[in-house]
Amino acid sequence: MNPYSRNSESTSQASRNIRQRSSITNKENDMGKIVAIGGGRYSNGEIINIFEKIVSLAEKKNPKVLFIPTAGYDDINGDEDIQRSFEKYGCQYDILYLTDEKRTVDDIRSVILGADIIYVGGGDVRFMMETWRKTGADKALVEAYNSGKIMSGYSAGAVCWFDVGYDDCGPDHSFMFCDCLGILPYCACPHYESDHWQTFKKAILTRTEQGLAVENGAALLFIDGMIGTIRGSDGGDVWILDKNNELNISEIVDKMNRNA
Repeated sequence: MNPYSRNSESTSQASRNIRQRSSITNKENDMGKIVAIGGGRYSNGEIINIFEKIVSLAEKKNPKVLFIPTAGYDDINGDEDIQRSFEKYGCQYDILYLTDEKRTVDDIRSVILGADIIYVGGGDVRFMMETWRKTGADKALVEAYNSGKIMSGYSAGAVCWFDVGYDDCGPDHSFMFCDCLGILPYCACPHYESDHWQTFKKAILTRTEQGLAVENGAALLFIDGMIGTIRGSDGGDVWILDKNNELNISEIVDKMNRNA
């Protein structure tokens, strides 16, 4: 199965070209599947095509989806549309509450590795990562990635797969950098179309890592060593930033697709 469709995502050749230009690669293992959504609205179907893509990557009927709402302090009020979006495509759906102190490390690992698709919700990146490290979920999630599970998420759940995430989880909602799972060697920022989050453009200059910023309505795809982007119904772009450049990956993908 080709992980990229011509109409909304990059072709394999386009992905290789972008990877060469922007040096986006996994540090240790190029094989794996990550879909990182910058943000967007669930309720009106704005990003439903991204959910369809996530489900298709499982390449099986009725895949098991595990929703991890840690970043939202395990409060799932308002997340009903996530479940509906996955069930629309025939998925089985379960939720892992990591603030439940009755959960053991072995239990958490078993639940995570038993899923076909992991979907991490939005919220507080710092709290999420602290909780994952306390419960051993961080190691289990990296193991799940290395075993071929589909890793995906929204906002905090998008940046968690990178070395570092940028989030307004500091005192009085100030921005800060948070160490994350380290699967992809970049510093990631969601909601990049927002003026509030445009501070990332300046903040990344203090880092040694390149920055990767995803707007609402867009997702970065990292699939078996190739990268691509996908847009929801209202559009959205993915950017890579460093001290010298601000490169719109989505526009490059579009141009390559038109010329293919």
